[in-house]
Amino acid sequence: MQGSGRIRVADRLRSFGPARAAVTVSRRDKGFMIVHNALHGILFMVGAMAFLPVKDGMSKILGGTYPPLEIIWAQFCIVYLVIAPVIVLRYGVRMLWPRPLGLQCLRGIFTVTGIGFFYWAVQTIPLANTTAIFFLAPLVVTALSPLLLNESVDLRRWSAVVIGLIGVFLILRPDPHAFNQGSVIAFIGGISIGLFYISNRRLATGAPAIVMLSHSIIIGAVLTSFAVPFVWVPPKTADIPLIAAFILCSMIGQGFLMASFKNAPASIVAPFQYSAIISATLFGFLVLGEFPDRLTFLGIAVVIGSGVYIACREGKVKKGLLAPASSISMIG
Repeated sequence: MQGSGRIRVADRLRSFGPARAAVTVSRRDKGFMIVHNALHGILFMVGAMAFLPVKDGMSKILGGTYPPLEIIWAQFCIVYLVIAPVIVLRYGVRMLWPRPLGLQCLRGIFTVTGIGFFYWAVQTIPLANTTAIFFLAPLVVTALSPLLLNESVDLRRWSAVVIGLIGVFLILRPDPHAFNQGSVIAFIGGISIGLFYISNRRLATGAPAIVMLSHSIIIGAVLTSFAVPFVWVPPKTADIPLIAAFILCSMIGQGFLMASFKNAPASIVAPFQYSAIISATLFGFLVLGEFPDRLTFLGIAVVIGSGVYIACREGKVKKGLLAPASSISMIG
């Protein structure tokens, strides 16, 4: 009876014909590809967060000789020269022009301010601390989105913002008797990057990530070009290998970041941006001789936990469309 039952089941399956079988296989293959691409996206994000903090650590070394403005300008110009031809070949030369220009320029100002303050802050406080403070940016987006984006924020995300701010203060530990310039600079820079993320949402037009990146870079390069001649320090021959490594890490990190967005939704890869703190801590310890104390580690853990929760919560509330993407910087 069991054998005849199996034969009847087999006959029923064959009766559906090759079309139904193809649909079944197609659905299975599609599910596999989604998981496969998501894993690729996560790996690319982790790779980006390995290279970009190393680049930031190199900026701290270079910052002893060259002003942060010069470092930013060089980074913008070289990266743009690399990605601009790619955009022209894939999307056409018209995609190089930022639109709308006014809002793009405002975003460019936030970009320059955020990165400039990061490179400035890292000269006076440890790399891991600066990196962690800049993770304040997603909290800024959540806190300001009701006012600037007309979005509602539920009680859970407001709680995560408050807890995240507590983590930031654990890292900063402001002393009423001593002014910590580096911490204040990092705090302002984190807010600037948060405003940059908000402007990303306002400018969300469906343009490819590399095109959006090029717009921020070219505007940043133009804005800094006006001031660079006043602070310019000619590069020394002995520093060329370090400068080249700095630019290379920046380009690889940005390339991995864009590949991450291409392979998986931002709602999936957003939480993995916080792996940057691992690279920052390792580089700070091995190269710069820096290592956070226990209270700083606690603050870092609180900030990361709050940011991951907000990213995951927004992904559920908005089904992973735009919100989590705002928590990831395309400029590093």
